[in-house]
Amino acid sequence: MAQFDEIERLIGLKQSNRNIARALRCSRELVADVRAGNIRRDSISVSKKLENRLPPGWALQLNWEAIEKDLREGHQFKQIWDEVAKEVTSYTNFYKYVNVRFAALLAVTSTIREFNPGEYCEVDYAGDKIEWIDSKTCEIHEAHVFLGILCFSQKIFAYAAQDEKKVNWLDSHRKMFEFYEGVTAVVVPDCLKNGVVKCHRYDPDLNADYVELAKHYNTAIVPARPRHPKDKALVENAVGLVMRYFRFVCRKRTFTSLSEINEALRAVIDKINNKKHTRFKVSRQERYVSLEKTTLRQLPPEPYVLATTKPAKLHPDCTVAASDNNFYSAPYIYRGKDLRVKTGPSFVEIFFDLDRIALHNRAIGKVGERITKNEHLPPNSRAYKEATPQLLLSQARFANVDLHKLIDELFQEDALAHLRRTQGLVRKAFATIQTHGREKATPWISAAVEHMRRFGRIRVGTFEDLIQREIKKSAISREDRTIVRQPGNPMVRGHGTPKPEGTETTVPTQQLRLI
Repeated sequence: MAQFDEIERLIGLKQSNRNIARALRCSRELVADVRAGNIRRDSISVSKKLENRLPPGWALQLNWEAIEKDLREGHQFKQIWDEVAKEVTSYTNFYKYVNVRFAALLAVTSTIREFNPGEYCEVDYAGDKIEWIDSKTCEIHEAHVFLGILCFSQKIFAYAAQDEKKVNWLDSHRKMFEFYEGVTAVVVPDCLKNGVVKCHRYDPDLNADYVELAKHYNTAIVPARPRHPKDKALVENAVGLVMRYFRFVCRKRTFTSLSEINEALRAVIDKINNKKHTRFKVSRQERYVSLEKTTLRQLPPEPYVLATTKPAKLHPDCTVAASDNNFYSAPYIYRGKDLRVKTGPSFVEIFFDLDRIALHNRAIGKVGERITKNEHLPPNSRAYKEATPQLLLSQARFANVDLHKLIDELFQEDALAHLRRTQGLVRKAFATIQTHGREKATPWISAAVEHMRRFGRIRVGTFEDLIQREIKKSAISREDRTIVRQPGNPMVRGHGTPKPEGTETTVPTQQLRLI
């Protein structure tokens, strides 16, 4: 009847048959029959379809008056088929034929689901958000309300968090189980990404962290089908019930924190749980205490450790990014491979397939930090990492006393800032000693250090230039710079070979021209 009224309303708005059928997900023939007046409110909804064709042979073998009576009494549709029609036709054929013959009757038929104590629990987020104002910054925030309900006693749980991220999703389950003081055999969530990675009618892929929570509490996760809210109808009704009552009770109140919202929610659900249920004739709390509490599975002896897992690939620097925005090392043999990083409140674990390959203490309160273990690095990187200030000081003491004093002063000023500079100074000093010997290199290194101190320019390049200058000065000092005149040189006046008296020096014309 509701569909019939909606079709008439859209026809009154002058919508086409195609648009109406598309909006209401019905056939255009049905819309055309309503527009033409073939189907009226007081007529049998689909009698004309049955008159135009003969019923199937199996339908003639059934007592339709008894079937109609059972449907009106609200009995489950599949149980009726199992009792009267299972031997003559399939459930699909029976459903299609009955849906056509008793369409108006089935539209108002509801089936009450029956649950065993401690068997099912349904969870979901409320669509409406609760606003609250930060008293310090005056910013407006929205609280997301998580709800759970025990399907047998229908006792309700509600908790507000700042968002619907995975951490709050898992923490809400932990608080819910503690509220119920037990765990149900099955938990029915919606197909949100925090719970279900990939939806499937029969075999959905669950989130790895959600599976870990289910293992810890020894429960099974059975998600509802996508776009089938009736699979978790109890929690859907509980969401509407709690949020309507909350908005009415707190309509004149302004919240300034999540704790205030949770206190108000606790008062609301206590009011609802202690109110007499119209169908049970007792309150939800009384039904829970008397019939369901003892059937719930016990909570684990150890509390659930809230941890999140994310996929990551090991970088060439042998680190992966964790959920806390820090970087943690793993063995270098796994570089370029897909890993899983599990971040807990005080630890970080790195897995390859099912093997844990690294364990770190979490860097709490830090962002962008690199937590590295030397055993995770390749040999060359490990040797580079071992260049600590203490090692450089010991090497400088062995190379030259003056150089050791200079490096010690630099480290007293700022060890990390001068670490690479001192590496260059020590390396050049050892290279000079190895090439020229310690006896010759020691005064050169001391002179270079003294020169750098005098001019206040302590740089590796300056040190190298000064060493080269000392080497050149030493080479020049070793050379014999005495000028030796060769006797009998005719080109030098006054220094030629002495001639006997009375002889004249005759110079050829060609030689004169050259002079």
